Amino acid sequence: MAKCRAWVMVEPGKVVMEEFEIPKVAEDSALVKVKACGICGTDKHVYLGHFPMAKFPFIAGHEIIGTIVELGSKANDNMAVFGGSLEVGDRVFIAPSSMGCDYCYYCLHMPDNPAFCTQRNIVYGFTSVKRAPGIWGGYSEYLYLLPRSYVFKLSKDMSLKRAVLIEPAATGLRAVEQAFNSGYGVGRSAMVLGAGPIGLLTIVSLRHSGAGLIIAQDLFPSRLNRAKRMGADLLIDGNLPFEERLKQVREVTDGVGPDIVVEAAGPPGAFREALNFTRRGGTLIEAGNFTDTGTTEIKPFDICFQGLSILGCRYSPLSFPDVISMLESTSLPVEEVVTHTFPLEEFPEALEVVGSAEASKVAITP
Repeated sequence: MAKCRAWVMVEPGKVVMEEFEIPKVAEDSALVKVKACGICGTDKHVYLGHFPMAKFPFIAGHEIIGTIVELGSKANDNMAVFGGSLEVGDRVFIAPSSMGCDYCYYCLHMPDNPAFCTQRNIVYGFTSVKRAPGIWGGYSEYLYLLPRSYVFKLSKDMSLKRAVLIEPAATGLRAVEQAFNSGYGVGRSAMVLGAGPIGLLTIVSLRHSGAGLIIAQDLFPSRLNRAKRMGADLLIDGNLPFEERLKQVREVTDGVGPDIVVEAAGPPGAFREALNFTRRGGTLIEAGNFTDTGTTEIKPFDICFQGLSILGCRYSPLSFPDVISMLESTSLPVEEVVTHTFPLEEFPEALEVVGSAEASKVAITP
């Protein structure tokens, strides 16, 4: 039986290259040759022990682009395939979350977001290797694809660097979609705290949706330069005293602050700053904390007195067609969000680069 190599997160702080047998593909399943997998900041936090729900040991990696190399005879009937029926050789993006069960509370009452389902068949990049055949994550040569997976066929014309941004771009686009329901619209002002991959792709989504003014804040000049390339109008140096930064922001927003503020930096203190940047009656969208990075102190009075709306940001797999459309059509140089690529053998080195000043999206290309 053929084998493949994959990096296993054995426990916080420990990754090991292991070999796995590639099983015979069942009639309702498929086998994907991984072509690229972006390293999410969540994976770095899991490695650092900031994700208590992690089911060690597992193969991480949920930003997966690959090619169908084996296809069960009934796979098309048992998966949610977008873009036409699957064939061997197709280039695909795999959504991390599988389809919902259709019966739990969330499936019955919130069918627009299957990711809330408590009985999902699989979550790629987060499922233990103890479940056979174990190759459930993107830091691997191959991925075994189960029934009820969401599979999105990709044009061969889409560059690999654009394709590997599909999953993180869904968070950015979801933030903007939520903003449209909370006072945002074409020509309105928005601020993004943090110009890492999520922040940059939020800026791309804002520009794509017709924002009138986009403000970006970060600690590092290199990241601010990328924010400018992605469509930001005003760049704020996060190292300056807060009052000085607040003054800069209000000077360009009629003295009140942005209509929408998206927190995409991650450090808990950034959430407190975001509250203070948002205008009265405005909306704050939290998109930077998918792992537990700690606490911050806020005054509930400020939320009530300012009449703020605060929303968490969690995308639905059903948003990926819109994300793919945006990445295919935008003239912005989104490939530049991917700053580093590493072969599979150098995954530990790649993980160290994630979050550094010079890095944005880091990807593995097996």
